[in-house]
Amino acid sequence: MKILVADDSAMMRHVLVESLKQWDYEIVATENGAEAWQRFQQEHFPLVLSDWMMPEMDGLELVTRIRASQSAEYTYIILLTAKSEKEDLVHAMEAGADDFLIKPCDSEELRVRVREGERIIRLEQSLAEQNRQLRETQAALVQSEKLAGLGQLAAGMAHEINNPISIVSNNLAVLRREVVGLLELVEKHRSLSDALAASRPDLAGELEQLDEDSDWEWVQENLPRLFESSSDGLKRVRDIVKNLRDFARLDEAEFDQVDINASLRSTIAVLAHKMQAGQITVNVSLQDDLPSLVCHPAKIHQVLYNLLLNGIQASESGGRVDARTSADDDGTITVEVQDHGSGIDAEHLPRIFDPFFTTKPVGGGTGMGLAISYGIVRDHGGTIDVKSEKGRGSTFRVTLPPRPKSE
Repeated sequence: MKILVADDSAMMRHVLVESLKQWDYEIVATENGAEAWQRFQQEHFPLVLSDWMMPEMDGLELVTRIRASQSAEYTYIILLTAKSEKEDLVHAMEAGADDFLIKPCDSEELRVRVREGERIIRLEQSLAEQNRQLRETQAALVQSEKLAGLGQLAAGMAHEINNPISIVSNNLAVLRREVVGLLELVEKHRSLSDALAASRPDLAGELEQLDEDSDWEWVQENLPRLFESSSDGLKRVRDIVKNLRDFARLDEAEFDQVDINASLRSTIAVLAHKMQAGQITVNVSLQDDLPSLVCHPAKIHQVLYNLLLNGIQASESGGRVDARTSADDDGTITVEVQDHGSGIDAEHLPRIFDPFFTTKPVGGGTGMGLAISYGIVRDHGGTIDVKSEKGRGSTFRVTLPPRPKSE
């Protein structure tokens, strides 16, 4: 375990360092609080052993700054002091110190106090790990609810939309067929206009007026195109429903073989409205001979959806997101989603997969997407990581074995 020592007395510093080294601790020694604070900002120290009275920055201010730093990991702080008044010690503990030693300190007492601090640190780490597992479990439950809701939505849409689409499509096909005959019939009648004008000029005048009012030339020219565009519109609606069904994989078993390239294309289609709204282009580079993946299809779709959505939301208007797939010789599949947006702050990277953590403004996100994706990939025996540079975007990389360990 690494310990930060701060003491302005060279002799006391030497005694502390030598004592701690013989108990197999890694020591970083500093001459005052200011130097100790500078080192603490550069790296994490599970335990800090600091003198109270020091120049430039005393131990109490060092304690206050460490507690205000909101480090992701807990730091146990022991103050060394010649003060023995209860009020002073209470003040130090209220400032954030965990323990104290009265100077000059006994070697055995120092060992016991440090060992106790180490025990507390281990307990803190264990508690943090249990809390992480609890939040992952909670994220998994939310994931199940989301997938169930998506399945119900897709099933309802397929039932409610496909049936009327079929009716309209069939009717449109019949109308299109019959209108061709009607157009030919009208043309035949128009060819008799001269004969009609000679025998019935009054009726010929009425027909001529109707011809002008109906703008027959425009109708004759554009009616086939209107039927064609109407058919295309219905096809687009059917494709939207199909993409949603493919995304949710409603008709498949819990485990199945999946074409990741097809899944990626389907997910991009589902997000087309997001891309259009933000004027974002998604470029794909897919390995042609990519092997099939045995997985929970709906869950893997959820991972692809979350990563692509994050990339789109991180991009500025007119930006680009790159999606790539590849495979190793052993069948391990890699999916990369790269955006060219603002990137992620280095201080946020360690927490990017934590449940409920988000850098978006209030109402802009729940902080669940990446946590859920992390859990899904982990359950499939894969890995997910991110590389990001401030101002240059982020790349999320997912690797998945050909078969999940839990199958």
